[in-house]
Parts: sequence; structure tokens; C-alpha cells
Amino acid sequence: MKRRAFLQTTLYGSIAFHFSFIAGKKLKTNPIQNSFFDKREDTIFAWLGMAGAVINCRGTIIFIDPLISYGTDSKTCETGNSLLVPLPVTADLVPKADVVCYTHADSDHYAEKTAKTLNTRLSPTFISPGPVFQKLDELGIDRSRQIRIRDFATYSFGEAEIVVTPALHDWQKVDPWKREDCCGYLIKTPDGTIWHPGDTRLISELEEIKNVDVIFFDVAAVDSHLGPQGSARLAETSGAKAMIAYHYGTFDLPPGSYGGCDPDDSLPFIKNLKADFLKPDPGEIIKLPYIN
Repeated sequence: MKRRAFLQTTLYGSIAFHFSFIAGKKLKTNPIQNSFFDKREDTIFAWLGMAGAVINCRGTIIFIDPLISYGTDSKTCETGNSLLVPLPVTADLVPKADVVCYTHADSDHYAEKTAKTLNTRLSPTFISPGPVFQKLDELGIDRSRQIRIRDFATYSFGEAEIVVTPALHDWQKVDPWKREDCCGYLIKTPDGTIWHPGDTRLISELEEIKNVDVIFFDVAAVDSHLGPQGSARLAETSGAKAMIAYHYGTFDLPPGSYGGCDPDDSLPFIKNLKADFLKPDPGEIIKLPYIN
């Protein structure tokens, strides 16, 4: 892991997007411009805050766990949580969405307002495990644009392949979620592979996934999550070149909670890894192939 400060800039029109490897930096939202969604000859992606991501694979737009609608005002997310930073883009202004992937039904990953808005405006395909599939059904989303996941199933959209990776996020005391009630997504593009494991314990099948370029790194050191230790293990076994910290800095939550852990607490677990530990701001753009 590189400990020195590093800065990369990607230009879109008149706007410069930066990301850094600087420990302890405070998040600052960079608005995602419409140009992000244009047809292009490479793959770019951005963290949306919390557990959300958006990917443009050569013009195919893939969202994972987007919470991109405000609640009662611009200081509140649709979930009811107070926001520490503004949303980088909102569902009512997104110009294009081909696929929306949900990892599970917890409110910090799935929320009705964003799903309903994207469906009404843009008619994407929705990929989700059973509990979310049921919620999308209740919204009246056409079954022809819904896919209920199966572990290790692969779906093709444009030049991207979306592979479902298994997850076990059984935090409930009553009727806990089982396999295929939650999942992760491996996004394979001509320019590299991005893995979002979702919320999961460290299960053996995940250690068999290889050739990952970028892995989303769950910093939440709480039960039924990978946490820093499990995320570091998957970064190592998958061969990732970069680790994107998530599950922090977005909602105003107590320290040590599922969204209130400090990503720098992960540093002892990754000190011997070759992968870069990235803490991009919401909306900052990262380009594939990633070279560390």
C-alpha cells in the first residue's frame, strides 16, 4: 500500500475531479455531471456515498445500491438519515440508467424513492435478491425488467458482464437472511473488473474470486459485515490493485456503527497489501484500467 500522498486528476469539460490516498481527509462531494453518462471508449466509476456506486462501462450505466434522493430537505436522505455531505447526483436528474443492482433490502442499500424515480424516468433493468425483488414488485415495476439473482449467475449488458457473488448477511435475530437473500456484484468490463461484495460475512466462496482490479472495501467493523479484516482478506485473495472505502462518512451516525466507523482503523489490516487504499469523495471519478 502506498502511504505517500497521491493525486490524480481527470477532466470532464471544465470540471476537475481529484482523488487521493491521504489519511484522515474530510469528505467533500463532487457533483457528477451529465457528461459522466455519455458513450465513451473506457470505463469510469464513482462512489455515491454510503454503499452506492455508479459505473459507466463504455456507455452502459450500472448503479449499485443507489440512495440518491433527498428526504424532506437537502440535508436529509430519503432514508430519513441526516446527511454529512450532499448527494453527488439525484435520481430525478440522472440522464441514463441501464441497470440498477441491489445487494439486499437494508435501508442503507435499498430505498423506495430512488427505485421508483429511476424506474419511472428511465426504465432500467433491476437486478436484486428476493427481499428486494418483492419490494420492487410492490412498486409495480414490470417483471420484464426485473431479474431475481442466483449465486454466480452472469448477465450481459452492452460490453459489461455482471456476475452475482454470494453473501451471508444474517444480522436479524428472527428469520435471518439466508444465501440469495443478499449478494454482491462483480462487474467485468473490457477495461478491468470492479467487485462490490455487498454486506456479508467472510464466507469461503468469496476467497475463490480472482482477477479483481478494484474492490469496494467495507470499513464497518460490525457483526455480519466483512469489516476491515475480512475486506483486507478479500483484497488479498482477489488480487485487487485498489480498495475503495465505503460505509462511512455519509450519514450522521454514532461512531462505531454500521456507517460511522473510521476508515483509518483499517490501516493495520492492509499495511502489508500491495493494493492502494482509496478514500474518494462522493462523486469523484476513477478510471479503468487502474494502475497502482
